[in-house]
Amino acid sequence: MRSWGKLMHLSVVEPLAASSNPPPPAPEKTDPCAAPPPESDAPPEPAGAVAEAVAVAPVVALASAEPAPSIEELVVGEQISNLDRWFVTNGVTAVGPVSYELLRRGVESGRIPAGSFVRHDNWKVWRRLEELEQLSPAKRDEAVQHLSAVSQAAEERASNPYHEPPPPPTEEELAAQDDGKKVPSLRPAQVDPSGVLENATDLEQAMLLALSTAVTAAGAHVGFLHLARPDLGATVTSFAHGPDAEVLLGERLAGNDPVLLAAQAGHTVMGEPRLGEAGRYIAGRMTRCMSGPRGVAMVPVLVKGHMAAMIEVGRASRPFRATELAKVEEVAEALAVRIVALGWN
Repeated sequence: MRSWGKLMHLSVVEPLAASSNPPPPAPEKTDPCAAPPPESDAPPEPAGAVAEAVAVAPVVALASAEPAPSIEELVVGEQISNLDRWFVTNGVTAVGPVSYELLRRGVESGRIPAGSFVRHDNWKVWRRLEELEQLSPAKRDEAVQHLSAVSQAAEERASNPYHEPPPPPTEEELAAQDDGKKVPSLRPAQVDPSGVLENATDLEQAMLLALSTAVTAAGAHVGFLHLARPDLGATVTSFAHGPDAEVLLGERLAGNDPVLLAAQAGHTVMGEPRLGEAGRYIAGRMTRCMSGPRGVAMVPVLVKGHMAAMIEVGRASRPFRATELAKVEEVAEALAVRIVALGWN
């Protein structure tokens, strides 16, 4: 598998400051993920500037406190072990596969922000790099094995026609989850969806990257990409992003889900402060990995007039603005173009 995303050189760029922002409130679980960086008065960095901070080419030199490795010492691309293949993204660009050691050195040198997200080659979910950095090697191996097993079991779960998702929460149940705590608001990043997706080599890579880009573009905490599966006669939660979001992998959406029906009709759904029926269905999925979502939305991915997938985003701070969802729609359009261009439809 070759490198994908925009490729830059880590050794020649200025380091980016990593976020110290606390995560959104979440149910008590053993594997939390932190939130994206909070809003500030400073203007967002352009996509190009961010892209220069996360970089891997077929051959990369990383500056660090240790002497830079020679070309022969780097473990990149096809040379690395199948058990040590990682992808990294800040939501604007993504690169890989690289070894975990290369990621660690990139963080130590400041070239890769600690707030970036990573996934193992066997995962269908993005996790926070800082979260893995806090684990011992043994615990990190356990996390790799756990999320690999969950990702691999998703197909078996999706193939079960008798598996039904839980009903959406009522307005009263959603209100009870809101503990009133103020969650830092997030500043959406400027993104270049077409540029980010142009080097995705298969449909799975493209959809995973589109999801992380959409989450960043909207300033969301959590995201899901539900894929239409004609072979199963269902739409399935195939990729996830955020704290404990992997619990939904492989889940079928109900055929009468109003969000799915809206996506099939080509409509975007944006939850209002007082959620309607469709908003409650999205919030119901979000509450399974975070408490009290205040902003929920869905954007369909339309290929030749038909829904190929749908992207859902959620956050605990505030409802989404129309301008933020417009950025997610740009991501969905770029993904649709990529799918047609590569004949993946």
